[in-house]
Amino acid sequence: MRPAGRRRLGAAAVALVLVCAGCGAVRGDGSAPPIVAQYASFETVAGPPQRVLVGLSSTGAGLVAFGTVRFEFAYLGTRERPRRAETSFTAVATYRPIPGQRLDLAAPGPRLAPASEAIGVYGADAVRFEAAGFWRVTVTARLGGARRQADAAFEVVDHSRIPAPGTPAPRVENPLPGAPGVHPDAIDSRADAATPVPDPELHSTTVAAAIDAGRPLMVVVSTPTYCTSRFCGPVTDSFADLARRFGDRMAFVHLEVWEDFQAKKLNAAAAAWIYPAGAEDAREPWVFTVDDKGIIVDRFDNVATDDELTAAVQRLLA
Repeated sequence: MRPAGRRRLGAAAVALVLVCAGCGAVRGDGSAPPIVAQYASFETVAGPPQRVLVGLSSTGAGLVAFGTVRFEFAYLGTRERPRRAETSFTAVATYRPIPGQRLDLAAPGPRLAPASEAIGVYGADAVRFEAAGFWRVTVTARLGGARRQADAAFEVVDHSRIPAPGTPAPRVENPLPGAPGVHPDAIDSRADAATPVPDPELHSTTVAAAIDAGRPLMVVVSTPTYCTSRFCGPVTDSFADLARRFGDRMAFVHLEVWEDFQAKKLNAAAAAWIYPAGAEDAREPWVFTVDDKGIIVDRFDNVATDDELTAAVQRLLA
């Protein structure tokens, strides 16, 4: 188990993706720096429509940001039956910044930008994969008039390991501040013996209590201090802002990932959401919305923008 990060392909999968010439390659006309693609979705499932996220960067030249790019998906088969890649479908992907940045999303793009200016990924919505197995996404971006492409391979599983829309939410009794024998940093990794648990509006009720009360609910599973992606803190801050705006109409609960980070011991409540049986590792952040019947409505992995989270709350309350 790893504290965070993208699922790694095993040796068999690596051999599989090499069936496709050009997998992982960067291509262009030489007039702009090459780009690199990193598949950024935590779990991709065959069948239902879902978000697909890809990060783009250029070694030594910054991150690719703003505007839109094109995703082209090709099926590579399974470990047992690899196949030569053929384009299955395409999708237009828009720029998805991490929360808390003051960006003009109407600014021209895509373009290269330093991390100090913009951090985010590109995402396409309502993407459907008809088959489980290994896939390749080829990303095409126009940078300074030059056409650039980069590939990333990823796995599509046959069913969700992580709680998915349409399924019952895990009814967990997450620890609250002041619980006997619970250290403050097991409730929020930003707290310690001298620093109180921040954002009390996120730690005032349990998931189980909110579901039992028939309250709509939003859950964030994150570790703001230890998250390797650097996205947990901004997503948690955006979540807390929503709690202050909408907390009189629904519940908001933060589940800290680590009971003991040094011992690599997960909180049981967080594990029920992001590390159930069959999951390869625990990755975060995740955000879920739950209706007043206790059924998951939306879920967001890795990068969830301010606009996406606000829209999810508004859909839930509508």
